[in-house]
Amino acid sequence: MRTYRLGVDVPVPMDEPAAAGNALRVLLVEDDDDQRHLIAWMLRSQGWEVLEAASGVDLLGWIGKITSTPMGAPFDVIVSDVNMPDLSALEVLSGWRYGAWPTPIVLVTASDEATMRSEARALGASAVLAKPIEWDRLRHAVEQAAAGRRSGNASRECPT
Repeated sequence: MRTYRLGVDVPVPMDEPAAAGNALRVLLVEDDDDQRHLIAWMLRSQGWEVLEAASGVDLLGWIGKITSTPMGAPFDVIVSDVNMPDLSALEVLSGWRYGAWPTPIVLVTASDEATMRSEARALGASAVLAKPIEWDRLRHAVEQAAAGRRSGNASRECPT
């Protein structure tokens, strides 16, 4: 495993990509451009479809577009940084859980604050992962959250 300066652990992808018909659809929200592009690359290396958003406001925009159409949620999982300058992922999560938004969210954070992790769990985050991101943990968290959504049993388990 090789550690890059961006603080993300990136192994050489060894897994087979998901079959085209079963590709996970992931919305990635990260305000740091370099980290967002690197994490998106890691997720795409699994054969997953990844849409990138640069802020909590962008995330709200996607939620607004999606909820105003009959097609339902087009994402299996949302992966989001917690701390962003305009709107934190916890603020977004709080608002959409109130509206019963069904898409599971995996949060990533540089914070080691227990209060934030407790709040994330209470709001229904599927996982809260620490930065620097360990690729295997992120991949596992995304797969677990997506499996829960696809089976109709979104996990409330929150690995740290």
